[in-house]
Amino acid sequence: MEERSKVGVAISLIGAILGIVLVYVSFLQVYGPIMASEMAAGRAGGEIIMDGVSISKYVMPIVNDIALIGGVIWAVSAYGFIKKETWAWSTALIANVLSLLSFFMLIPALSRGISPIYTLVFIPNIIAFFLLLAYVRQVDSKIIAISMVAGMAYVMAFMNGVAATDQLLSGGSADNIFFVIGQRLNWIASIAWGSFVVSLLTRKKWTFPLGLGAALLTLVAGIPLGVLISMESAKFSMFFLAPVLALILKLTLILPKSNKIVAQWIEG
Repeated sequence: MEERSKVGVAISLIGAILGIVLVYVSFLQVYGPIMASEMAAGRAGGEIIMDGVSISKYVMPIVNDIALIGGVIWAVSAYGFIKKETWAWSTALIANVLSLLSFFMLIPALSRGISPIYTLVFIPNIIAFFLLLAYVRQVDSKIIAISMVAGMAYVMAFMNGVAATDQLLSGGSADNIFFVIGQRLNWIASIAWGSFVVSLLTRKKWTFPLGLGAALLTLVAGIPLGVLISMESAKFSMFFLAPVLALILKLTLILPKSNKIVAQWIEG
């Protein structure tokens, strides 16, 4: 498939610089103030911290590591585009998917009035996503739309895992057993959705079973948590966002018309 390799090189180099240099500098700038804020207020995610345990203390370094790995893979994809290797575009997709998790890093900073410097990583990666799909290699617009919804499910399922972990650490719910069950399943679902985006765009044969499994797992992991929180707070729970996106994607994969579109794309 024809590619605009020069643009791919430029996008990948920018992604590498942002994903390595800026992510590194950003973590140095925000992590200390966020930890100081939590120690001073004794709070995380709006809930009282038990025994001084903070969700940001453990999850932020993990997400930062993922963003740094994304930056390294961006650099590898830049080399691939320079050499016009067949794997360059798919490698750039992987780097992009990993880098989009930098969205999480905005939340602790914004909630504490600290500079949301990770915006300078997240927003360019959203732009890069569309440039890779619509310009560097021209992907069908319907497939771009499906991959965009799947990317949102990827981020939201990850956030559900983070929120479940926060509930466990903070003692924010009396029914912690539900969060014990849902915590890891949401993260596994997030990994499945990230893999689905890459497999769909690279036309892998296992795209259908992967997407169907990711959708069902997201429903199983997210709905009980959404119901529990909604019953406790008497309002719509953000835990429902990932399951809603998963349901949309599941219907997309099984309804005849949209199923045919995806199948024809995968078959080339």
